[in-house]
Amino acid sequence: MARVTLRLPASLHEALAKRAKEEGVSMNQYLVYTLSKASTLDSVARQRVRFDELLGAVPQDDAEDALRAVLAARAS
Repeated sequence: MARVTLRLPASLHEALAKRAKEEGVSMNQYLVYTLSKASTLDSVARQRVRFDELLGAVPQDDAEDALRAVLAARAS
C-alpha cells in the first residue's frame, strides 16, 4: 500500500473530516472512496467519448452489420 502526504487548507481538512464522520468512516477511508469514485467516473466518461467516436465512424445504414461483425469477431 502506498502513502501520500497531502497539505490541505484547514477549512478543507475540516470539511473532509466532517463528511467522513457523517459517513461513519475514517478520513483515510473517505478519501480513498472519494478518489476511487472520481477516477471511475473519469474512466467511464472517457469510454463514453470513445464509444461516441466509434459510433460516429459507422454509417447508420451499416450499423447493424457492423455490430454483427464486431460480435462475431469477439465470439471467435
